[in-house]
Amino acid sequence: MEKSSKLASIVLYVLMAISVVIFVIMFVSIDSETDPSEKARNLMTMNINWSIALFAIAGVLALVFAFIQIVTDKAKAISALVAIGLLAVVVIVSYLTASGEIPQFFGVDKFVADGSLTPVISKWIGTGLNVTYILSGGAILAVAGFGTLSIFKR
Repeated sequence: MEKSSKLASIVLYVLMAISVVIFVIMFVSIDSETDPSEKARNLMTMNINWSIALFAIAGVLALVFAFIQIVTDKAKAISALVAIGLLAVVVIVSYLTASGEIPQFFGVDKFVADGSLTPVISKWIGTGLNVTYILSGGAILAVAGFGTLSIFKR
């Protein structure tokens, strides 16, 4: 085993042990399901914060290692830039086709009155939905297309 993979394994086991200890301490300190003690609430909060911290660290590390891979290989850098460009085109097309009209549904007046739903926010919500539709359609077409191609290659 390489030094770096051995170190990574040790770090992962330590993080897992810390997570298990935090969980067991929290689980043992719960007095009742309906009304946990203050200590249990604090431990639940600590457990949630620990999970958020682990998730954030994993996200940062994934981005750092992806960036390192892109920098070290020009072909990967070009394909990454093409993918980012295609995603930008999808977002721009989705934004241009999104409607800024505020939808009418039960309870919308509350959101409009407190300012949490404006035409700009509505347009960005529409953009997000359009991006989801386009990427989902592309994924479905890719699966169907590659499945069809594999049938003809046999």
